[in-house]
Amino acid sequence: MAMIDDAAIVAGCGYIFFADPDTPKPTRILDPLNPGPEWTNIGHTSREDLPEFGRDGDDPEALGSWQNAKLRMTTPDITYTVTFQALQATADTYRFYFGAGEDAIQPDGSIRIPATPIPQIQSLLVILVDGKKFVPLWHPRVSLLGSDSIEMATDEFVVFPITGTFLSSSLIDNAIGEWAQILPKPGTKSPASADSRPAPFTTA
Repeated sequence: MAMIDDAAIVAGCGYIFFADPDTPKPTRILDPLNPGPEWTNIGHTSREDLPEFGRDGDDPEALGSWQNAKLRMTTPDITYTVTFQALQATADTYRFYFGAGEDAIQPDGSIRIPATPIPQIQSLLVILVDGKKFVPLWHPRVSLLGSDSIEMATDEFVVFPITGTFLSSSLIDNAIGEWAQILPKPGTKSPASADSRPAPFTTA
């Protein structure tokens, strides 16, 4: 693997967008605040507790035969998630936290909270920003629901913790998402040179 200095990312800023389930990945992003008209910004999220991508499931185990104690490794069932702390008291935040559909929005703009929450399925796009470079993380089907208590303090913003569980999508052959990578600038001789910059996020 080449030494690509620009591929080391500091998530100094970021944006979280959602769209209808199975919304295709943006083919080209030149502005992290504008990935496309179909994407809606979730708004402000916590700077103290940045989004956390989780992994839950069994560890692989070695299966052995009489002749070979470690003949094969099992394929564990893994669930991947992302948890973010929404800060805006808006309809989208309430719907995702309380598991309420769009029909929960009342004529006066308030949200009717269902007695039985229903996770809201959305496409999710997280864009990590490090100076002039950014990395889009796209998941076409994500189940969103509040995951912890709403936190309040007299000197802090109210926090709405929301967890998204990544689901498989037929849009990408039952995978759960696609993450862009930082590549050296086309034509750059050395990936680690000062001239090396990330190419814009593009897909074929």
